[in-house]
Amino acid sequence: MKTKDSGLTLIELITVISILSIIVLITVPKTDFFSSKTSEMRLRMVANELINDIRYVQYKNIYENESLYLTIQSDHKGYFIHKPGVMVKRIKTKILPDGITVYWNIPKSPLEISFSDQGAPTLGGCTIYLYNDSNKKVEITILPATGRTMIKGNY
Repeated sequence: MKTKDSGLTLIELITVISILSIIVLITVPKTDFFSSKTSEMRLRMVANELINDIRYVQYKNIYENESLYLTIQSDHKGYFIHKPGVMVKRIKTKILPDGITVYWNIPKSPLEISFSDQGAPTLGGCTIYLYNDSNKKVEITILPATGRTMIKGNY
């Protein structure tokens, strides 16, 4: 009895899919869509981490009576969390990823953010700006009387 084999083997199917995917990858124009989205996502993540660190410093000052403060570097590339004392102890060091810079609206360099035991910032309020390499901006605002930390941006 004669049978008719008209199907594909698994090896033939994998070969055809591989060749088609190579052709598609070669012919699709190169775009920076993914790199810009990655840059925006990185900016968002850094902004959220900075807000969490500011809130951590505020929490420690209010509830645990630790006089922590956050210092943003004058080269706009990172920040530190310090614990003052006889010897200043650096609790956290954060170096920002390439392409992300931080600025602020107070004429003080480096910027030191600390809070009273009531939660109000000792310097008064300020606004911190984070920029990525595609010029997207995130604003982090610390209100003067309450120390409330808010985020807004065009990301």
